[in-house]
Amino acid sequence: MINKIYLLGLMILIMSSCSVPAYLPSYDQIDVSERGSYIRLVHKTKSNIKGELISIDNNEIIVLVEDVKKCMAVQVSDVKRFSLRYAQQKKYGWTIPVFTLATLSHGWYLFLSMPVNHIVTISVTVAGENAFKYSDKNMTYDQLRMFSRFPQGVPPNIDIAGIK
Repeated sequence: MINKIYLLGLMILIMSSCSVPAYLPSYDQIDVSERGSYIRLVHKTKSNIKGELISIDNNEIIVLVEDVKKCMAVQVSDVKRFSLRYAQQKKYGWTIPVFTLATLSHGWYLFLSMPVNHIVTISVTVAGENAFKYSDKNMTYDQLRMFSRFPQGVPPNIDIAGIK
């Protein structure tokens, strides 16, 4: 009985995942989205900033902060690290219980095939959740500019405070 409870808890834990902002496009709509990507900035001295990447230049990053719905400018020199998500992640969490239960049809080979299926489906699920993601480890600030709402800078006729 206790094993069934652990298995149920493990499945609930695996099936639940972090949510991403709804404004991110699906992976097949990446090239037609008019919004910037979701960015998480780790500040050197202040709290972390999360939201839509509006613009970036040589000195500052402008982010539409998701909590307060206002734009905030952060100096590039004050950013410790960043992570960027430019599209919705693929959800493969359903494969873990399905393929684990599918091994019941394998008879006595179940004891060999179930761990293999479990390891493979967990690996695929984790890879799907990490798709469409970059960080400061594999991207420069100049490359980061291409994922903003205004990659060439905020136009002069746009008021940053009015961006929603």
